[in-house]
Amino acid sequence: MYNKNIHSPDSATSGASFAELVASEEERVRPMLNEQLMRELLIGGGDTNEILNTYCALFNADARQTVRLVILKPTGAKDLEDFFFIKNTAQQYIGEEKLIFATVISDFIVLAVPDGGKTELVQVLEKIRCSVKRCYGYSLMSVCSVKTQLDDLPETFERLRTCLGYSFYAESDRTLCESDIIVNSGEITFRPDYNAVEQAVRSGDADKTKLCVDGFFKKLRKTAPLPAVAKIYCLELYVSIARCCGDDKIDRYMKGVVEVQEAKTLSEIHSYILDKSLEITQSNVSESKKVYSSLVRDTINSINSNIENENLSLRWLASSILFTNVDYLGKLFKKETGKNFSHYVMEKRMEMAKELLREGKKDRIYEIAENVGYGSNSQYFSQVFKKYTGVSPLEYKEYARSVREKKQSANNS
Repeated sequence: MYNKNIHSPDSATSGASFAELVASEEERVRPMLNEQLMRELLIGGGDTNEILNTYCALFNADARQTVRLVILKPTGAKDLEDFFFIKNTAQQYIGEEKLIFATVISDFIVLAVPDGGKTELVQVLEKIRCSVKRCYGYSLMSVCSVKTQLDDLPETFERLRTCLGYSFYAESDRTLCESDIIVNSGEITFRPDYNAVEQAVRSGDADKTKLCVDGFFKKLRKTAPLPAVAKIYCLELYVSIARCCGDDKIDRYMKGVVEVQEAKTLSEIHSYILDKSLEITQSNVSESKKVYSSLVRDTINSINSNIENENLSLRWLASSILFTNVDYLGKLFKKETGKNFSHYVMEKRMEMAKELLREGKKDRIYEIAENVGYGSNSQYFSQVFKKYTGVSPLEYKEYARSVREKKQSANNS
């Protein structure tokens, strides 16, 4: 760590000044000191003005010199040796004589070069990216700053770190420029319509599914919320799609949540979700065209008519309404719908609860629970709802309220 007391005569055993000590050990000390001072300047390792003044004095630099800062982030690199090799590659392509400094901070490499134009720098960074991919197997995302000055490097560094996060919206690992990246610092206006996608997938209409999924990602990319927020939207979309498959496949598709979480770019997520949504849509083609037997049709109609009844069960329907054998009805229902009776009823109730919460006509959660057949057991209803949607009824209610208020505000403006 840089220490301002290093300037005192007592800091050198011979009584020589710090500058004299550096001069006497120039070849060995200066490169290391250059890197150390700039690291501390960027990450705030002390008085930045004093660090910069010391740097300028030792290296005959001008604090107002026009430079460009670059951050290189390799995907998957963990060992310090990996970062050293990548930094060395960058130094070779840029040229030691042109490089102001190169250092490793956290999980990325930071470079500073005199401004020689954006086009030339981007071309060199692309060569570095291709070389790193070819030689070390790492994808390399790089972002370069607009023209800045040495005394503005700490602020520039923080801006680039933010921009690097927004590389999530890039089509692939490539060189980005700060001026090309839109960072959303305002209100998020994205309004996801998961229901439209679900209905398309359940209907077995592949063209409609593709249109809805592509539309979702087009709007998300245009709105560009924080990458972490965007990924939450994508996870919610994927879970809603995965629920559209049969009981025998839902566990397999739910494992895809990990793929969405670990994806590096929005394009990766888009491709994965579209692929899986079309798979599930195809599996629903026969289901959407299926003609149920009269007994199963009667069962579905009876479920819809009695969904608010907390005593609704397969045995109750079989004995009290349909007057048939309960075991036979259960097997026939599962064979024709692909779902167990209890699971089918739970989905119906959860979708009804979501609709009531979106409408906002019921103020209290226990009222919602009563209306969808959970009687006075609102706690159990909340547990089932969170397992089904990923959020509690209260969280879903607050989100729905926020959406309604913003729509109303937009309509009034």
